Amino acid sequence: MIAKNEERFLDGCLTSVAGLVDEVIVVDTGSTDRTVEIARSHGARVVGYAWNEDFAAARNAGLAYARGTHILVLDADERLGPGAREGLAAARADRELLLGSLPLHNAASLDATLLEVVTGAKRLGGPVFVPRFFPNRPELRFTRRVHETLTVGFNRLHARGEGLSKGVAAPIIHYGDVPALRQDLGKDVRNERLLRRALDEDPADGELAGYLVVQLLKVGRIDEARAVGERSLGPFLRAVDTRPAGHLPLNTIRLGYALSFAQVETGAPEAALDTARAAAARALHEHPNLVFAEAHALDRLERLADAKLRYERCLALDGQVFAQPVLPGLTNDLARLRLADVALRQGRPSDALALTDQVGGGFRFKATLLAAEAHLAAGDPARAMERLAPLVDLPQLPPDFHALAHSALAALGQDAGELRLLAQRAEPTRWLERRRAALV
Repeated sequence: MIAKNEERFLDGCLTSVAGLVDEVIVVDTGSTDRTVEIARSHGARVVGYAWNEDFAAARNAGLAYARGTHILVLDADERLGPGAREGLAAARADRELLLGSLPLHNAASLDATLLEVVTGAKRLGGPVFVPRFFPNRPELRFTRRVHETLTVGFNRLHARGEGLSKGVAAPIIHYGDVPALRQDLGKDVRNERLLRRALDEDPADGELAGYLVVQLLKVGRIDEARAVGERSLGPFLRAVDTRPAGHLPLNTIRLGYALSFAQVETGAPEAALDTARAAAARALHEHPNLVFAEAHALDRLERLADAKLRYERCLALDGQVFAQPVLPGLTNDLARLRLADVALRQGRPSDALALTDQVGGGFRFKATLLAAEAHLAAGDPARAMERLAPLVDLPQLPPDFHALAHSALAALGQDAGELRLLAQRAEPTRWLERRRAALV
């Protein structure tokens, strides 16, 4: 592993592999806390490494010291979960295995137990598979300074018939994606800087471009995200189409859905639809992120019947495990919310209401507004107000709330002029659904 100032997590990580591995190598990149002391207390060999903003180089520095037959790569904020011992033993005995991918479960909170995360009770999204186990061969070394990969060496060996990529039933529990922690550590700022450097070094790397587009979307730089994505998409798709036989396929999912979303949000739904479909046609398997991206573009194009079918397909994919992370809600609550919106716009308010009642989690607020809108469309302003009333004391209500409440109260013969003015004075970007501005 690579580590720097990981005293908070390191003991738990190394405890989880105690008795399972023959040696532990920690590449320390300049810790000023107790990281080195903790590593040595577990019998680890600590390798000092001057950080040069290159994760691949740092990982390879550690691999140079490994004496075992196989390598397991972990980060300090990860732990092996239940069943890992048996899964890794089976993988080590598998003579065909050249690259093993382990299921990684992102913890939703720092106090979540391993079992709570693995079972999904306190997990962010579903598990994803990450390549972390491989035979100790000199050809298998990392490349790329960020989001480092073993695929170059794997492709050479696999093309010669020297092994396969397989799943390994050894869960990894990851605590480093807990949102508050990630923000405190400044990981997103660091990763954006490294992604730009890596793309300067290899502009044709569409997988890295996908990571950068996602990062730019997260911080609201949508125009820039679209520019980066469109600059990378064509060369990347050509690289995918000319990939030599026997090589691991390139991942088109991340760049495809992220660029498609950016194109929709910047007023180019036709381009977004083309992007989602081009990426899906080259993906190794059907993925909810691309299915939803296609539905989203169709939705903005007012092709509601087609959008409905794609949102329903997202629901059908719920519960499946994918190597690429599925964005929150795409196979359940968010897909239902969008289906409810489509139903309302198609003149089916009762269907919309049935769907909004099934929406929970972080999408419940938007579902409540949509339910109120459906009641208004069905000619029942009293029920609309019943839906809206519990929201009245929430801070920073969007103009959608004021517009819907104004319409309901006006229909009931009550004065709602103040609500009307609040909605009319709102900035256009604050509306959740611009069509509601017509209510005032």
